[in-house]
Amino acid sequence: MSEDKKPEDKEPWWKNEFKDGWWKEVPWIHPQDTEPSGVSLFIDYMLDKAIITPEAVKIASWIPHRLILLEIVHPLKGTERISFMISPTSVSPGIPDATPDAIISYDYYDLAKFLIGKESDFTMSFWKGHSKVYGNLIALIDLANILEVALGKSIEQAKSERPRNWPVGYP
Repeated sequence: MSEDKKPEDKEPWWKNEFKDGWWKEVPWIHPQDTEPSGVSLFIDYMLDKAIITPEAVKIASWIPHRLILLEIVHPLKGTERISFMISPTSVSPGIPDATPDAIISYDYYDLAKFLIGKESDFTMSFWKGHSKVYGNLIALIDLANILEVALGKSIEQAKSERPRNWPVGYP
């Protein structure tokens, strides 16, 4: 880094990885002229990848009822909210009527990176300090298992990161 360039002047990491039009190359994202919203990105993934993956549906059936409020934080556009229910599965924009088991505040570009398969660990954004979880941590792990299996991991690979005393399907 040059002496005259300050750390705060450095381009954000996602500007190098997400060039203009990146979403047009992803087959499951519905065609559009502008970058998809976080809500449409997540819903497209759930409809066109996750619920058509038998293993992901199987895992969702093992998990007790979970209600997750997913806040997708775009660095330029702000925060969008989506309610995600596991067992039975439901995805809808907005804040849920009931108290969620977990509130997950997730960086938009980290979510996109995971959903398009450039990252295989859904929790990596938390380890990097880009995202936060409030509430039932196991709800986050349950969601991670479903999404990672839909991305191509086996259930054994997905649950290998889960503590042994919290097997899939337990509160």
